[in-house]
Amino acid sequence: MKNFVTKTVDGETYQIEQFATTKALNVLSDLVKIVGEPLALAVSGSTLSSEEQSRILGMAVSAMAQRMDKNTVVALVKTLIESCLKGEGAKINFELEFQGKLGHLFKLVYAVLEVQYGSFLGELLGRAGELAKTKGVNLSKQSTGESGELSSVA
Repeated sequence: MKNFVTKTVDGETYQIEQFATTKALNVLSDLVKIVGEPLALAVSGSTLSSEEQSRILGMAVSAMAQRMDKNTVVALVKTLIESCLKGEGAKINFELEFQGKLGHLFKLVYAVLEVQYGSFLGELLGRAGELAKTKGVNLSKQSTGESGELSSVA
């Protein structure tokens, strides 16, 4: 049985299919290869002030960027986005849907990570959301628990 979670990103609704266990573990393995050390850095700052945590999260993002090559990024993002349907179930044409909308794409990637690994990486995703808010992006979850709102703050 397929399980979908509804998320809203910049006013557009997506149905995100939860990965089967084996696929979730395979993708997590790929993510850990890229973000393992940065993830450890970010999580290790749990007793630090929010300013220090933001600094560590910034260092983690920098370390992650240094480990990523373009082929890895594209393949991983496409794998994550494959779990999404738009609106009432339309397949997403990756090349056309996000043309000129990379910010929207990465907000959707965040939503997919939250659906796939929120129970495992909840603390880190929460910190990323807090950091995003300081940069003018709202990543708050709606109270239903079934859907979330991701949108730019004007």
